[in-house]
Amino acid sequence: MAKIIKKPKVAVFIQARIGSTRLPGKVIKKVLGKELLLFMFDRVKRAKAVDEIVIITSTNKGDNFIYNLCQKNNIKCYRGSENDLLDRHYQAAKIHQADFIVKIPSDCPLADPNIIDEVINLWLNNQDKYDYVSNYHPPMFPDGLDVEGCPFTILETAWKEAKEAHEREHTFPFIWDNPQRFRIGSATNPRGNMFLTERWTLDYPEDYDFIKTVIEELKDKPDFLIDDVLDLLKRKPEIREINKKYLGVNWYKNVQDNLKTVPRYLYRRDKPLELKKSLELLERAKKVIPCATQTLSKGYTQWSVGAYPLFLESARGCEVYDVDGNAYIDYAMALGPFILGYCDPDVDSAVKVQLDKGTMFTLPHPLETEVAEMIIKKVPCAEMVRFGKNGSDATSAAVKLARAYTGREKIIICGYHGWQDWYVASTERDKGIPKCYKNLVIPLKYNNIEGLKEIIKKQKEKIAGLIMEPVTAIPPENNFLQEVRKITKENNIVLIFDELFTGFRWSIGGAQKYFNVTPDLACFGKAVANGYPVSIVAGKKEIMKEFEEVFFSFTYGGETLSLAAIKATIKKLEAENVYGHIEKWGNYLKEEIKKLIIKHNLEKYLSIIGYPFKTVFNFSGVDSPMEIKTFFQQECAKRGVLFIGYHLVSFAHKKEHIDFTLEVYDQVMAEFKKVISNNKLRESLKGEIVTQIFKNVGDRSFGVEKEG
Repeated sequence: MAKIIKKPKVAVFIQARIGSTRLPGKVIKKVLGKELLLFMFDRVKRAKAVDEIVIITSTNKGDNFIYNLCQKNNIKCYRGSENDLLDRHYQAAKIHQADFIVKIPSDCPLADPNIIDEVINLWLNNQDKYDYVSNYHPPMFPDGLDVEGCPFTILETAWKEAKEAHEREHTFPFIWDNPQRFRIGSATNPRGNMFLTERWTLDYPEDYDFIKTVIEELKDKPDFLIDDVLDLLKRKPEIREINKKYLGVNWYKNVQDNLKTVPRYLYRRDKPLELKKSLELLERAKKVIPCATQTLSKGYTQWSVGAYPLFLESARGCEVYDVDGNAYIDYAMALGPFILGYCDPDVDSAVKVQLDKGTMFTLPHPLETEVAEMIIKKVPCAEMVRFGKNGSDATSAAVKLARAYTGREKIIICGYHGWQDWYVASTERDKGIPKCYKNLVIPLKYNNIEGLKEIIKKQKEKIAGLIMEPVTAIPPENNFLQEVRKITKENNIVLIFDELFTGFRWSIGGAQKYFNVTPDLACFGKAVANGYPVSIVAGKKEIMKEFEEVFFSFTYGGETLSLAAIKATIKKLEAENVYGHIEKWGNYLKEEIKKLIIKHNLEKYLSIIGYPFKTVFNFSGVDSPMEIKTFFQQECAKRGVLFIGYHLVSFAHKKEHIDFTLEVYDQVMAEFKKVISNNKLRESLKGEIVTQIFKNVGDRSFGVEKEG
């Protein structure tokens, strides 16, 4: 006779209380004559995978109302510790003999039964694979549709071993904090990451007004689901405005506010990373994508394969998740674009509003003019503006303008300026480019004013322009920028600042405003739209007018989502103390790193240079400095920091992120000291040694890590 396998008993525990500093009695507020707690109970009850639902509240006298409400409506209720939610869930699970415990907070009155089923079934169908499942590790669904759960055996382990206050108060952090011990599964959202663009939770009076409006609008469809709410918000986007100001205030922030450090699931310590999916995905990518990536600086040659994540799946603030579910603090910020942080709620909300209106049109959109006017007000050299999509679009267009305006052909280059033929011809990555292009570019070393004078002396009548990164980590010396401006003006050479990196990062007006040196033309991108694809050519009207004959035209040049992002980014940069924040914590990070280098006596091997807006590690003292970089990648990754070799502190980086990073660097430097002292650096490497994109940059470039 076949053995009968008993289905695990699934119990949902809805935690509820009357007390709330922001919105007292929120769970018993009424909509359509019914308490929100009862409304939520009825929604959860529709989940097919649920066997039992229990309201769990505290023994506090103030929560007598919840208990009485449950008694009146024949709803099971358990009362336990007010502050030890882990114990409250554990005791309720024992009493109700639950095999699998699902936690849903009562601030989720719009709970979706289908999503609850999806999370539960993720575990039911993978019991040998997951110890804990949720729909927000990483967060993907609207804030307010939270579901998480684990089997009773795992809950009991946490109940027995969790000691920290936050581990008891928030039920599951002990599991999040130990991903090397507990296997974590996450439900995916086919609609994409909506966590920081949709706020459906109940925490503030405006949240109640939002939820009340949604329920009343959908009263003729009481069984509404997530897509019904999204359709409503698409028809009536003004509903989103009700609680928009709290967008981005979510569960992990509330937890973090109670801690002295960043969320502990970031900690990796000395535990090995799980990188199985990264490695599998790399092999898949190699078969269908040359270089396995679209951007060489993101490619596997730049990371220690086998010891470092190779693919990222989601991000928020300054934290990123790889495809294996590991979390890290990020300082590369997607190679520069995110000055405000990933998924900035203000920028993303503006884009979402524009998305509902349209992305592309047969005729120009008013945003093109409006945003151009905003740029002109902020950028010193800007009298007219054109938009592109990539940095190489902008630099190539600016070079064409210089040639058209002067009638000359040669260009002096100083820095990294993109992938187009006119620039890459000067590098060793020149395959496929006509040899004659090499004769049209002249490399100049940064800070070498005598070198510039010599170039002009020999070829003055042939030089159309000088394109340069005004600064990266190396500061200008002896009034270098002012002298460059003076010499180019005297010799009728168009001065182009490549501000793809510095623009909107050193200041809204870029490095030209920061250093008070105004070029003829400037190119912007990256931080200008906080992650949306757009670039800018701006400059003097008499030169920009050449665009009327210089061909620079493509379908996506006026794409409106990116223009809406520029507009929102500028507004936030103006409204918030973004640059003060970055300067403060960027300097703090730099100075503390210097102290750590001295502490561990590593001056021979490490140094840190640059501005608070961008600091860069220099590696030296060994035959292969890239081995040191590989070691730092390896050791930082397993401790929760995504190490790239430089730091772009954003508005999302807080002191706790910086302090956590410094703790990691302290540990890694101590480990590095051991291996370098024992002459065992190479044998300590667990993965492949990283390489350089440009092997012989020479005088040509001092910032190639920014793209590739």
